[in-house]
Amino acid sequence: MKMLIGGKKVDASDGKTFEVFNPTTHEAIDEVPSASKDDIEIIIRNSREGYLEWSEVALWKRIDIMRKCIDAMEEHREELGNTIVEELGVPISQVQGELAVAIARATASVEAARFLGGETFAPSNCASTDGDLVMSVREPLGITLSIIPFNFPVGTFCTKVWPALLMGNSVIAKLPSDDPLAILKLSELMLECGVPGKALQVVTGSGAVLGKWLNNDPRINAISMTGSTMVGAEIASTAGENIVSCALELGGNDPMIVLADADVDFAVNEAIKNRCNRSGQICHSSKRFVVHNSLKNLFQSKLVDELSKKKVGDPKDHDTVFGPIVSERAAKEIEEQIQHNVDQGAEVLLGGHRFNKTFIEPTVLAAPRTADAARNMEIFGPTWTIIGFDEIDEGIEIANDTIYGLSSSVIGADVKTLLKVVKRIQAGTCVINGGGSYAAPYSPFGGYKKSGLGRQSAMENLKEFSQMKTIVFNKMY
Repeated sequence: MKMLIGGKKVDASDGKTFEVFNPTTHEAIDEVPSASKDDIEIIIRNSREGYLEWSEVALWKRIDIMRKCIDAMEEHREELGNTIVEELGVPISQVQGELAVAIARATASVEAARFLGGETFAPSNCASTDGDLVMSVREPLGITLSIIPFNFPVGTFCTKVWPALLMGNSVIAKLPSDDPLAILKLSELMLECGVPGKALQVVTGSGAVLGKWLNNDPRINAISMTGSTMVGAEIASTAGENIVSCALELGGNDPMIVLADADVDFAVNEAIKNRCNRSGQICHSSKRFVVHNSLKNLFQSKLVDELSKKKVGDPKDHDTVFGPIVSERAAKEIEEQIQHNVDQGAEVLLGGHRFNKTFIEPTVLAAPRTADAARNMEIFGPTWTIIGFDEIDEGIEIANDTIYGLSSSVIGADVKTLLKVVKRIQAGTCVINGGGSYAAPYSPFGGYKKSGLGRQSAMENLKEFSQMKTIVFNKMY
């Protein structure tokens, strides 16, 4: 696969490449370019031209082109899904879920774009505007940079790139090094559907290297990034220096509070559903299970029993629930994090081991509230950390005792109590009687505290990638 620069499939100007590996078999499945500084300079110059060209295309025409892109994605859905299985190791039983979400988000952006407008203010609504007609309209920002994570490659690509293009911006998409192939294929389809080659350019290479070249360039007008809090802080700092728009969807260590009157079987089922997907490599899913001590032992035993039945193995097998972690490096880090929490007093109730380089056993930890996994350590793998509590105030305190605030959930029977808990939880999303892995196309999604800046939804993303202009018809009345 090649990068897409100026509408052409190209190698890096210096010929450098890197391999993309299948995390299940550990074999190289492709080789992609590693972009050079010269490539980045060409991309940014192209993007300026692409913005000038694309922003002059009428909105209804942009909408038609982006609809064709959705149709192409639907037509090639099986091919894209198989590619994700190969490069990321997502079980085939789960991968079509990502593509369904991606298509839904892209469709929602297209639908919302037709009706997103400005405002017309009431004539003479104050003394200073007497006789004036005042209105506002939305215009594109210019060159936008979308930094795509490895865990939901196509879904996040659609969440960021569709609204940016719909609003008339040009887009530079920096792809994840571990799994860029499905997005490269989708991007080729989009150019075939009519998106100008300088309006959408796709670059591959080291995030640490390319990120600095792109993030620091003052010609970039907006940055949208999904990834770690540490990298997000660096991007926010640079964006602040350049005074550019910055949207960040970062880490999370989401709590699920299980109250004393909860249905334990239901709570266990929700706990499993929220962590099985992608072998736990999800930012917004329940990771810390804050369980009332009257239910804790029962919750733990049922959770261990149910997880023991789940198959770990080949993602191409329809019975597989847990595939590999994205890379051996990432799997080693999870293994080290588990041991670190054991050293801090956590007890391993199930699993806890790495095998075949990239596989992590489903792991249940009973942890004290002082352990890092119970607070600020986001373990990006198939782990369930359980912390007990006696009083509701204590449970809420444990849930909020973290630098993160992405998503959350609470499970119980009494509606008034549930609503009181929700009001006090510090998170961008709180699901009542369900897991925290919830993000609908039209509902705002994003985090409190160090879980990010801004909100994502069909409408919010369109706003994020546009700016307001006020137009005044002076003394019209």
